[in-house]
Amino acid sequence: MILPVHRRHLLFTSVISVFLLITFFLHPKHLNSETRVTYNKLDNGINVIFNYDTSSALTAIQIWVSAGGADENKNILGISHFIEHVIFKGTKNRSREQIAPEIEKLGGVINAATSKDFTYFYTIVPSKYCIKAAEILSDAVLNPEFPAEEMENERFVVLEEIQRSDDDPHSQLFEEFYQQVYRDSPYTQRVLGTKEVVSNLKRDDLLAFHKKFYIPENIFVVISGNFRRKEVLDFLENSFGKLSKTTAIPDAPKITISEKPLKTSKKIIKRDVAHSYILIGFPAADIKSRDQYSLDLTAYILGNGLASRLYRKFVEETNLAYGISCSFATHRGPGLFYVYASCKPENVSSLLNKILVELVDITLTHVTEEELKRAKALLIRDKLLETHTPDGKAGELGFYAAVGNKKIPMKYIKNINKLKPADIKKVFSKYLVFPNIPTVIMMPEKSSK
Repeated sequence: MILPVHRRHLLFTSVISVFLLITFFLHPKHLNSETRVTYNKLDNGINVIFNYDTSSALTAIQIWVSAGGADENKNILGISHFIEHVIFKGTKNRSREQIAPEIEKLGGVINAATSKDFTYFYTIVPSKYCIKAAEILSDAVLNPEFPAEEMENERFVVLEEIQRSDDDPHSQLFEEFYQQVYRDSPYTQRVLGTKEVVSNLKRDDLLAFHKKFYIPENIFVVISGNFRRKEVLDFLENSFGKLSKTTAIPDAPKITISEKPLKTSKKIIKRDVAHSYILIGFPAADIKSRDQYSLDLTAYILGNGLASRLYRKFVEETNLAYGISCSFATHRGPGLFYVYASCKPENVSSLLNKILVELVDITLTHVTEEELKRAKALLIRDKLLETHTPDGKAGELGFYAAVGNKKIPMKYIKNINKLKPADIKKVFSKYLVFPNIPTVIMMPEKSSK
């Protein structure tokens, strides 16, 4: 059969790509370059992270704020995301036309994103424009005016985004899954917010939230690429360094998982979809725990790559699923280990039961050395690919710092390589809550129960 041979070739290529990527970094050009990561703190508490790489022609500037959807109360749900939309629309010093359009004139890009744990703003430009881009980005983040007319324009955009999310079956699937897993914790709160709340957010609400959370202790500035360290540090001292040191630091949201048993661990949703979709998983290690390394690797063993257990058994061998994957989502609070699968409606029951068997099997028997070696190769490959650009490296450094464990990037690959089969079994057994595992299933409307 040609198809299986082609798939084996892809697996071989994925391992070879690790070799090629490492070879790339061992090229004389990169051996002669200077690359180092340093952590600094301004006098007022602003965290500064430098990833200095003399071989890069680009420089990424990112501003991470440890405030997101989980930090909002019910009266302002969606405000972090709304701020992300409006923050580039004008400051005390610049109009909207002097922010994003100016970055584009430098040959750069500028954007932002919001999650449950953080909001971040970023630009990447040719290195010679590093200071100019940093000036524009920092002015937008530190001095937003939230102009009334711009707020109304962006309110319409956000409401449209909420409507699209409501209409998207996969968005509903994941929203319902977070409800099942996290129940009464702030992680059940929707990052986009609701139409009712977003429609009534006022300029004063945005200003108050910005004042409360955009404080030195919550801000992480990451500069990655080729830049003059002293020049950048002087700029940061004269911009971010002028923020007043805060004595009243907002309490981080308490992300706890109720120990009270679920009335039912399974929820079925009927939607106008062609196939059925399954999400099954459980809360696991938080950002401070060393267990997250084992959980990342377990996800690769079970459902990442064409030779992973779940893909091989349920897509290639039995054809029970159209596709299947496994992930561990890192959060400030308890992370989320989950399996996602798509299949024919008539296969849901059988596939779900077999997935459960595979999850339990990890707690009963050791994975093989071959499985472990393959998973490590793929995970390390993805990590190298993710971080070999200035913006990729800045994203890694900023993410882990903003969610509460800045040490992870420095030792991630080393800790992955240390893992043994016994570690996988021990850690997975610690978090698996069989048989009461939260599960959400989306079925076509016309399918039988």
